[in-house]
Amino acid sequence: MEYEDIKRFLEESQQLNALMEEFLECIKKNKEVEKCIKCTGLMENIKSKLKGLKQKNKDIMKLAMRSLHSQRLVAMGQMAAAISHELRNPLSGIKVAAEYLMRKLKGQPDALDIIVNIHNEVIFANNIITNILEHARISKPNLGRASLKRLIEEALLTMAQQGSFNNIEVKKDISDNLPVLDLDVFQMRQVLMNLFINAAEAMIGGGTLDINAYYEGETVTLQISDDGCGIEKSHIDKLFEPFFSTKVKGIGLGLAIAKEIIENHGGEISVESKLGKGATFTIVLPVANKETA
Repeated sequence: MEYEDIKRFLEESQQLNALMEEFLECIKKNKEVEKCIKCTGLMENIKSKLKGLKQKNKDIMKLAMRSLHSQRLVAMGQMAAAISHELRNPLSGIKVAAEYLMRKLKGQPDALDIIVNIHNEVIFANNIITNILEHARISKPNLGRASLKRLIEEALLTMAQQGSFNNIEVKKDISDNLPVLDLDVFQMRQVLMNLFINAAEAMIGGGTLDINAYYEGETVTLQISDDGCGIEKSHIDKLFEPFFSTKVKGIGLGLAIAKEIIENHGGEISVESKLGKGATFTIVLPVANKETA
């Protein structure tokens, strides 16, 4: 990643903040914003600048995340955190200004639509930064003896309480004699929630979620299957790559994070799918001992 690219990005972020401040001053002097040529011009400049910054933000962070998989993992993680901190300062100012404008422009729908769009894009950019920080800061798992079955039940309960499984039938075939595993319960819950959310989103019109877990040899295998839209063959190999997403609003970090967590537990995660015929994610984890949980 080039230092000059980051420097230019930060400079343009500051320019955007300055435009927002100028726009605030403009609307204070002009009650009818839509009739003010200067205000209209500023709004268009802000919209254009934000669109450009959003793409540059993605490009810079893609480079950062690729480097995170190299030998410079720790150093790049620190840099990603520092960059994200610098980005949040101007974004915070833009968000506050946009919220102020949303209150002031309630009677001017055209202008309000632009400001609402700016506000939503700032939230989206902040979400990108949050996800990048989560990925960059994945620590070694804090392992302890835990029941995978219990974690599955807790994650399913959370999904049900959130209404995420409306019109979805959940079928479980979880062995009663699953051995205990050495797990970081918080990280493993994150993996389960991510897979359950993906499955629910793949079955928008309803469907069936099958959850199977069994003990074989020295491993426990968990399979999560949906009968949703499925995944294109050309996307399968890219599915666990950072920033690859098939969703319109997706950032593409959920499965990359899941893969890293599972591998940090000494396990493996894979996927099988055909377009239009659902998908099955398989997780294989090593057994702690022969005790059941």
